[in-house]
Amino acid sequence: MLIVGLTGGIGTGKSTVSKVLRDAGFPVVDADVVAREVVEPGTHTLENIKLTFGPDIIKNGTLDRHKLGDIVFSNQAELTRLNAIMQPVINSAMTDKIAFWRSQKVPVLIIDVPLLFERGYENNDYIDKVIVVTTNLQTQIDRLKARDDLDDVKASNRINSQMPLSDKVARADYVLDNNGDRAFLEIQIKNLMIELKEIAPKYGTK
Repeated sequence: MLIVGLTGGIGTGKSTVSKVLRDAGFPVVDADVVAREVVEPGTHTLENIKLTFGPDIIKNGTLDRHKLGDIVFSNQAELTRLNAIMQPVINSAMTDKIAFWRSQKVPVLIIDVPLLFERGYENNDYIDKVIVVTTNLQTQIDRLKARDDLDDVKASNRINSQMPLSDKVARADYVLDNNGDRAFLEIQIKNLMIELKEIAPKYGTK
């Protein structure tokens, strides 16, 4: 099974790429979905976050993501505390999902991880190739402001909390340029899918 890490900067359009790949029949393990699953009401992880950041972080029994984001994205120490709670649980859940797809004998599995490089996922033995989705900084800021109702400062804080996009591009096996329109992006994805299907048999014995 060929395992491909998919990442990019916040607001670069990685989720769009992930959806196109999924719609084309590639199974996708989405770290963001896993991150939401592990903090569902009643989980130990949600309780740990509540104990660490205070009861105000919970709204109607669920995690107030906007409030938590305002805390951690403006304070590196708080972000480190949150990661110490979240990452071990996310990693464990991701490993279980990868094992499931391996048992299904799929030829290619996409691992959608926003912080793939920041968390060292590319150093894990199970990731064979890495795709990075890139765009220019102003586009990132504009998308974040529109998507999450943020001002310039909060949008920049979220971008600056991640590794510089240029560093990710330099470490990628494949780069998707999302500075054009949707059609331009989809042509690149189509060509990439052909490439992944061609090389997948080399990883069939893993």
